[in-house]
Amino acid sequence: MSRTVQVGDEAVALAARASARPGEYTVSLGERHLHVTVRVAGDGSLLVTRDDGRTFAASVSRDGTALWITAGGGTARVREAVGGRGGGSSADGGGLEAPMPGKVLRITCAPGEAVTKGQTLVIVEAMKMEHAVKAPRDGVVAEVRCKEGVLVGTGEPLIVLTEPDLPDHPSPVVAKEPTP
Repeated sequence: MSRTVQVGDEAVALAARASARPGEYTVSLGERHLHVTVRVAGDGSLLVTRDDGRTFAASVSRDGTALWITAGGGTARVREAVGGRGGGSSADGGGLEAPMPGKVLRITCAPGEAVTKGQTLVIVEAMKMEHAVKAPRDGVVAEVRCKEGVLVGTGEPLIVLTEPDLPDHPSPVVAKEPTP
């Protein structure tokens, strides 16, 4: 996952790449790079352990198109910068991402399949609940980027949709908040 986000008045590059080991990520914010392990605590918060061994609690909540991230005693409002994802904004429709860390239970679509707005495409289990990732609009599945039984991190790409008449030009975006 890579995008430009707005933190306060500053636009910064944000990238997160999952490691081969479940729960491990390399996160880049601007020129800063962190290697972290993330696990879900019993209360639903995230426990983040940095490569230096320091662990802190973190939480993420959505407010419309913005995310409120609380970590290490501070809180920041983060939103996608306009045009921040390689030719498309979240209003364009396209990619569907994991709403939170979890395990892919079911994939209910395949590449080339036409889907309708509101159709469940992927079920992710997180915090002992199933979360349906649904199509934000009518489209065609261009790619399935996940596998059943695999752990995924927040924002990890799951499905890429294209316009029904433009199958070769996907425009990735973040899925809306899932409905339990």
